[in-house]
Amino acid sequence: MKGFPFTLCVLCITPCGGAVKAADAAPLSLKTSGAVAGLSVRIAQGDSYSVRIDYYYPPADLAARKTLWEGAGGVQDNGAPFNVNLRIYDVDDAVVIQDRRISHPTLSSWGDGVLHAELSEVHLPRGRYQITVERRGSAGAIADYRAGVSLVKSW
Repeated sequence: MKGFPFTLCVLCITPCGGAVKAADAAPLSLKTSGAVAGLSVRIAQGDSYSVRIDYYYPPADLAARKTLWEGAGGVQDNGAPFNVNLRIYDVDDAVVIQDRRISHPTLSSWGDGVLHAELSEVHLPRGRYQITVERRGSAGAIADYRAGVSLVKSW
């Protein structure tokens, strides 16, 4: 991945603070095809987790939300105009847990100022993991929006 933008974010997921805040997401550029975001996480309590792309917009800006919703492909529409490669590596056991391509990820949930596209749900036992997401293809109309990759507990 030489020459590609890369961002690394280190997180610790603990039993008391299981949810990752938006500020804890690793930034993922929507401007550059081949952009990579990486998370290094320490799981304190084994559980099911979701890896997702978070798309951010100003909460009071309904026009921005509509543009982002349409550009990210909606919930049941065609999905985002790009594909992503996801890799989850178990640092302690030195094995790859997942290595897959997700075509045109679709939105799965949303909150105030953020839309989420779940890439994968995975059970992670206690330990250390490296999560890498590489975006391939043009982001089209949403290239100027902020995005990030996060790991959150699945419910």
